[in-house]
Amino acid sequence: MSTLTMGKQSRLNIGGKRTARGNSRKRRKPANTLLARERSPRRLIGAGQFILRMVMLSLVLSFIAVLGVGLLYGYRYITAHPYFDLQDIRVAGNDRLSYGDVLKTAQVNLGLNCLDMNVGEVKNRLDANPWIDSVIVRRELPNRLLIDVREKVPAFWIRQGDGLYFADAKGRVIAPMHPGEQASLPVLSVAEDLPDGPEVLSGILAKMAERQTPFTQSQTAWVKLTSAHELEIFIDGAGNGKGLTVKLSMDRWEVQLERLKVVWRDLMRRNEFDAAAIIAASGDKIWIQKRDNPAAG
Repeated sequence: MSTLTMGKQSRLNIGGKRTARGNSRKRRKPANTLLARERSPRRLIGAGQFILRMVMLSLVLSFIAVLGVGLLYGYRYITAHPYFDLQDIRVAGNDRLSYGDVLKTAQVNLGLNCLDMNVGEVKNRLDANPWIDSVIVRRELPNRLLIDVREKVPAFWIRQGDGLYFADAKGRVIAPMHPGEQASLPVLSVAEDLPDGPEVLSGILAKMAERQTPFTQSQTAWVKLTSAHELEIFIDGAGNGKGLTVKLSMDRWEVQLERLKVVWRDLMRRNEFDAAAIIAASGDKIWIQKRDNPAAG
């Protein structure tokens, strides 16, 4: 009995092991099937999100397109509406240039649409004029344009080749002189390689304007900056109508000018001014060359 019992148990045990293995093998297939079933909804969700994003992107792009077309038509409408047509153009600061010259250079006129006008381009056209030093262009809606000009002021004539040009207080060329133009200006001659020349020129002109020189700019016939670093000024009409030359050192001209004024007054007091042909400063001394005796000092 015990033997049969053990045999049955052993068979049962063996059968039990096979059943467990068989069950484990059969369970693997449902696991794969379950995983596939879990992936399918995820794929559906991902595809739905992608479609939703594409729809939203299409809507945004459509909105932008519609908005752009609306803005374009709106811009065309207001830039063609007579409410914004220029009815008042004001120009200030012009002296040499006339009102018409400024408008012609700026290429603006009454009736031009104020919004359609490019203020930057108007300013660039005015800046290109050689007589304009700086300009401010401002529009006031709905129909006004303001142009504030600062012109260059000619202080000299300067020769270049066969032509005569206007130059400013620092000797910089402004524009050529055209037939019919008139001005009472001294002729300027500047040697090469004089970096301090512009400052000397503007300085002596400022002294003349402030009446700190015994002569004026209108009395000056010509001004020279020589290679010897000398400032030469010829005073037309001085010396009994024969003219007078003043010479100063470019590096000490302000100090020498003060001493020259003392000598000038002294010559006038002694009635000897008309006899002077050249008054030259050298160092701390002032030399006078008379007409009747060139060697005298």
